[in-house]
Amino acid sequence: ALTREISTFATTLINIYLILILISMVITFFITNSLTRPIILLQRKLRETELGKKNEPIYYKRNDEIGMLVNEYNKMLVELSKSVELLARSERETAWREMAKQIAYEIKNPLTPMKLSVQHLLRSYNEKTPGWEKLVEKMTKTLIEQIDTLSAIALEFSTFARMPSPIIERINIVENI
Repeated sequence: ALTREISTFATTLINIYLILILISMVITFFITNSLTRPIILLQRKLRETELGKKNEPIYYKRNDEIGMLVNEYNKMLVELSKSVELLARSERETAWREMAKQIAYEIKNPLTPMKLSVQHLLRSYNEKTPGWEKLVEKMTKTLIEQIDTLSAIALEFSTFARMPSPIIERINIVENI
């Protein structure tokens, strides 16, 4: 009878321990899930973060270690956004600088022969060089050509400045085939 009671007690004790182990395993599973879910979310958001794309911040209300990571991630998004904006502005400024250099070159190009022609014409007039009247005719023709070139450059630049805004629309390529 005593061995039966000891055996029943041992079996009950083992069953209680098994139930406690199972309960602790279930509790551990839920605790680990609740701890790893924010980390998995943070990992997914970090993987999806792209330069030049609208990246959404993570909303996490707790002030624990994960909350600190989330705050750093959100700060990083703000810094990334500022960097993208600065880079875009810098690229635009560089493009405008290059275009200004090109336009200055294109304008300076016809001005040099114009200046030389006028100087040559003035010297011929002052020195009363024979046939300076023909020179006036030749120089006037050259000046008119150079002025026309400058006008064409100004017109092209003006046309470029008035380019229409792009119209962005979705098109189903499959339907249009």
